[in-house]
Amino acid sequence: MRDATLKQMRQHIIRSHIINRFSNRYTGIATMKPVYYILAMIVSVIPACKKEGNEASAAGRVPITISTPGDEAGYLYIDGRYTGVMAPGTVQLTAGNHTLGVALKNSEIYLKKAITATAQTAVSFTAADKPALKTWKALWIGLYETRGNSGTGDCSTHFSTADLDAGYQFFTWSLREHVEKYAYGTMKWEVERRDITVPVTLTKGSIGYTVEPASVAALVPQIQPGIYDCVFVFWREKEGSCNFQSNYFGLAWTNPMAEPMKTGYVTIKFNPGDDITATINQYKTNDPGVWIHEWLHTVGENYYQHQGLHLPEKAGGLAVHAAEMYGYSSPWMQWYRDFMSGRVPNASGQPAYLGIGPEGLLGCTVREMASGSCGQRGP
Repeated sequence: MRDATLKQMRQHIIRSHIINRFSNRYTGIATMKPVYYILAMIVSVIPACKKEGNEASAAGRVPITISTPGDEAGYLYIDGRYTGVMAPGTVQLTAGNHTLGVALKNSEIYLKKAITATAQTAVSFTAADKPALKTWKALWIGLYETRGNSGTGDCSTHFSTADLDAGYQFFTWSLREHVEKYAYGTMKWEVERRDITVPVTLTKGSIGYTVEPASVAALVPQIQPGIYDCVFVFWREKEGSCNFQSNYFGLAWTNPMAEPMKTGYVTIKFNPGDDITATINQYKTNDPGVWIHEWLHTVGENYYQHQGLHLPEKAGGLAVHAAEMYGYSSPWMQWYRDFMSGRVPNASGQPAYLGIGPEGLLGCTVREMASGSCGQRGP
């Protein structure tokens, strides 16, 4: 059978995830020893049972009471940074102007308010405090035929229209269930699909066979700076005796502003086995993070750092590969959520939490930066 067992597939993915140190690309998830952390808090919750005399604020700090819709629990952000504190509750802030944000835990919605903190200020969040979301634009491309020189000579692999439909549905499912949810409603993806019907020739290099951005851009002239935030390419790894097996599952270019197209670029080299739907369902159940992992590399290695945000330290040269270094475990979905929402605990110093965060996601998109329609911004 061409189809591998689920265990073999997962072992193959783990083995094949390596780092290409010679370009702005990445593959897979690095493996590191876990480190255990003591979480630090920026602000403190004042328990309701404390006596009034214990609520006296430190010099220059005032108590702020925060309520949420239906008293739903939410992660509290102050001036763009996660505090380690849950709302509703009472916090102490320095007097003056602040931006308060709450990422509601169950509703997965981010609310924000600009306030002036004075003594005994009460802040009541409502649904009307949901900020206008940012629209991100993706171009998804399925390849009907991929051609190269394999171990058996020149050959091609093929996807049918039904196969590409299944791959596209896998992608949009991940955007909806992972990327948009982990952004707490601060981003919405608009997806355009343009399948390539002519053969696309692979490039063979140090990590194996790749679909290079230039090869795709030459066939899709719509790919220009400022048009898309990320291009996703889906192609077939093997078919019969034609095998383009390489040392990666997903591959991305990690510095979009340095590429001629000034666009994020991701490829997924997919082995459908005997039944592409069954194979995709196995990934959804056991290892669903391939699309969000690859996209995060396009913005989480250089892009947001250049805007002044504090992201996790890099492991083996890549921040998205640092999951185990920060105490996270497979299949990494909590890592992706905390990476996006700016809630990765930082045991080594300040800030106390690392990652992009809702305010970062509300800032400049890749295409906006490429077109010069917004400036760089910090947290």
